[in-house]
Amino acid sequence: MSESAACETAPREAPAAHLLIPVDASERSRWGVQYALRLQRSGRPVQVALLFVAEPVTSLEVLRFRTHDDIARFQAEGGRHILHDAAQPLLEAGVSCQEIYREGDAAFQINDVAEQLGCDEIVLPLPHARIARLLSRDLVREVIKRTSGVPVVTANAEGIAEKCPDTGM
Repeated sequence: MSESAACETAPREAPAAHLLIPVDASERSRWGVQYALRLQRSGRPVQVALLFVAEPVTSLEVLRFRTHDDIARFQAEGGRHILHDAAQPLLEAGVSCQEIYREGDAAFQINDVAEQLGCDEIVLPLPHARIARLLSRDLVREVIKRTSGVPVVTANAEGIAEKCPDTGM
C-alpha cells in the first residue's frame, strides 16, 4: 500500500469541541462542567474556557464603606477561587482548561468571550422555572436572547443537553 493510501484510510480524530462555560459560586453553574466531562468520556476531545464575570457593585450600602479598588480586589480574588475550583474536575479528567476573569455585564461578557475565543458552544445550566424568572433576572435566557453566532447549549445537573423551555433551543 502506498503512503498516501495509508493516510487516507487512517481514522481521523474529531476536532476538539471548544466550550465556554460561565461559572459562579452556585452548583447550577457546574452543570456545564458535567456536560464537558460527558463529551470527553464519549470520546470527543474537549477544550474548555471557564469564565467568571464580576458584575459592577452599585449598592450604596457597599460603596459607602469600601472603595472601588477594595471591591475589585475582593471580586477578583473570589473569582480566581471559583474558577480554580470549577477547573479541578476537568483537569483531573485530562481536559484542557483555561480560566478567564472578566468584569462587567455578565450576558455581554459571556457572548463577547465566546466570540473572541471562537468557541463552538456556550454551555449554561437549564434556566429556572418560569415562576422563578418573575422573582429574579434570568441570565441564561438573557445570554440566549443576545447571542450572535455561538450556539448556546443548556445542560441539566447530569451534564445532558436539554432543550431550553420557552426559547426553542
